[in-house]
Amino acid sequence: MSTARECDVLIVGGGLVGSALACALGELPLSAVLVEARDPARLEQPSFDARVTALANGSQRILAALGIWPRIAADAEPIEHIHISERGRFGAARIRAAEEGVPALGYTIENRLLGRALWDALAAAPRFTCIAPAAVTAVEPGADHVRAVVKQGETTTEWRAKLLVAADGARSAIRSTLGVAADEHDYRQCALVVNCVPEVPPARRAFERFTPEGPLAMLPLTGGRVGAIWTVPPERAEALAALPEQAFRERLEATFGGRLGRILRVGERSVYPLARVTAAAPRAPRVVLIGNAAVSLHPVAGQGFNLALRDVAALADVLAESRGKLDPGDDRVRERFLAWRDGDRRRVTQFTHGLIRLFGRDLPGLGVARGLGLVAFDLLPGAKDALARHTMGRAGRLPRLARGLGLAQ
Repeated sequence: MSTARECDVLIVGGGLVGSALACALGELPLSAVLVEARDPARLEQPSFDARVTALANGSQRILAALGIWPRIAADAEPIEHIHISERGRFGAARIRAAEEGVPALGYTIENRLLGRALWDALAAAPRFTCIAPAAVTAVEPGADHVRAVVKQGETTTEWRAKLLVAADGARSAIRSTLGVAADEHDYRQCALVVNCVPEVPPARRAFERFTPEGPLAMLPLTGGRVGAIWTVPPERAEALAALPEQAFRERLEATFGGRLGRILRVGERSVYPLARVTAAAPRAPRVVLIGNAAVSLHPVAGQGFNLALRDVAALADVLAESRGKLDPGDDRVRERFLAWRDGDRRRVTQFTHGLIRLFGRDLPGLGVARGLGLVAFDLLPGAKDALARHTMGRAGRLPRLARGLGLAQ
């Protein structure tokens, strides 16, 4: 092993969340090192079959403040109208951008395009180092630094960081290595994800349709396409994924209804198990968890990445505020970050979990009550405004990036 190398912040996980944090730290006079298990050059997928992320209005502002938005704006499809309904029940709720005084409630973007924009920006960052493909094989937090052993191919290097940030997903290896407790709720559901072309273009409309098996989201994409996130029991997900294309299209049409006409084409189908994972705050000094490593959500309402991006913006804000006063891993810096993020994380987790519990039950009279609730929600602007503020990332204390400000401002 060679002589230990040093950095201010070591980020483990170079997906959308870790790379976004690295971009944010590029504004600060901090040395950042990112360790990613995959080769960044191989992260892209065929465009038609790419997975999709729904960006809230607040997330768009964060990406704009980081200089990322101009790189992806042409490929991001605005959501101007959200339609919420329950299959086989009366009543629906609608949220419109015009009523909320914003140009869009959110945007959809294919993951590969957002990821490429983030990595392109990092390539020009002056104080950024990427180690990939590589893995962190050991972590030892200490009073003055965190010691991390990074293996890349046959080379092993010791790094000493003031702060270690785990952004390595719901099955975080860093969380496991440090023995951080995590509460997991298995929804006994899978998300079947597929991009498709409907007969009727979505025209900037997003749909959330609740069914007895789980919610079905249809998100607008550029070129008249739709990204479908279909939640079903695991055994049904595998069966649907294995169907011939025509049979699959017919099942999707029957479940969603006729608002977009027939499904003309579908891409590759992918299946992902769903669970809510909530991690405790690490007791080890100089370590924080962000994104799915801290909180992993059900995809209903599309809040996961938006919650994670607010983690990124808040952590960058706290580090900027403490610059020149405290080192990045000081306990006071970490405590400020955790105190700031705790409320937002709890509210969004309760909201998404509550939706699944509410629409997943079929008790006598509950379906009628849900229908009446959707009608009431649609008729009460105050209720819609409150939900829209939260889902757009405009509620609570906003970091500078979420207000469109640079970290130096």
